[in-house]
Amino acid sequence: MAGTGPESGINPEPEIFERMSRHGGNAENALDDFMFFFYRSTETSKSAGMASLQRIVNQKKVESSDQVQQAQLKALAKWSQPKSDNDYNWLQNIKQPVLVTNGDNDVMVPTKNSLILAEHLPKAQLIIYPDSGHGHLFQFPELFAENVNSFLNSTSL
Repeated sequence: MAGTGPESGINPEPEIFERMSRHGGNAENALDDFMFFFYRSTETSKSAGMASLQRIVNQKKVESSDQVQQAQLKALAKWSQPKSDNDYNWLQNIKQPVLVTNGDNDVMVPTKNSLILAEHLPKAQLIIYPDSGHGHLFQFPELFAENVNSFLNSTSL
């Protein structure tokens, strides 16, 4: 589970939702938003972000319609609604081993949500990547792949 959290976990700051839901803009705004949501503002993180963006662009051309974006925002809004009991005990029912990863400063899905998952899933392994955000798996693709392979090959979980 990369850069995620439990239903009704810690929400991003309100300005994050506003930035996620804005429409229009130009290529520079899109690049700024990509870097803001997925990477930190440090030079090393920004450099890794640009490298990952180049890999993405080289792989395929993906079109995303307003309808798709609106559906995702609607699902995120529902997922993030606080529950009356805000109880995470239901996570104890998940008996499979789970790898939970995140960057140390994820503004889109606050890193605290990954900690909540790891605390409540009985067989969770948590990895927090330094100097990174929501795009930690793209920022550290080789290390992330090694961590996933190690987790999948592990017999200790």
